[in-house]
Amino acid sequence: MNFPIVVNLYTLFFGLLALIALVAAYEVVTNRLITHAAFFLALVFVAIAGIFLLLGAEFLAVTQVLVYAGAVTVMIIFAIMMSQLNEIKIEECGRPPLTRRLWLKLVSSQWGLLPLLFAVVFALAMFGLYARAAWPMRALLVDSTGPATTNIELIGAELFTTYAIPFEVASVILLVALVGAIVLTGKEERS
Repeated sequence: MNFPIVVNLYTLFFGLLALIALVAAYEVVTNRLITHAAFFLALVFVAIAGIFLLLGAEFLAVTQVLVYAGAVTVMIIFAIMMSQLNEIKIEECGRPPLTRRLWLKLVSSQWGLLPLLFAVVFALAMFGLYARAAWPMRALLVDSTGPATTNIELIGAELFTTYAIPFEVASVILLVALVGAIVLTGKEERS
């Protein structure tokens, strides 16, 4: 069977966001500076949120940005700041640009071309699946006969009616964990 790949705006945005996420994820793993790796991780989270938006999952996109790109990245950077200076790698002078570093790492004997070959095969398989799938072009609707209700409204209604008590318990547990982390950090500084 011949499946033509339709190139439209959604496909272009998906390809661009996927490319950004892949390059940033590669930099998270291979970057020598841990602070730069943390910022590349935030870029991965934002690109994934963009993919959620393309799929019509606005709530997941907002949650991805707030929880992962915001809170988790801030926590990682806070942990880096609390580390000793000798534990953090200092950037070398005259570091080549990103594209040159990527190329040098991929053709080096340490990394080899095998990861690149695997990534290309995986990307082709994913684009093949993406071309065959029937993706929704708008947000999911619960009742097409009544007023349109988006998934954000549905999640909000469930969160503040059915799951109100577990939501409040989770917020108290997170507050206790935050206070505990502050207390533990204060004890480590005094010793």
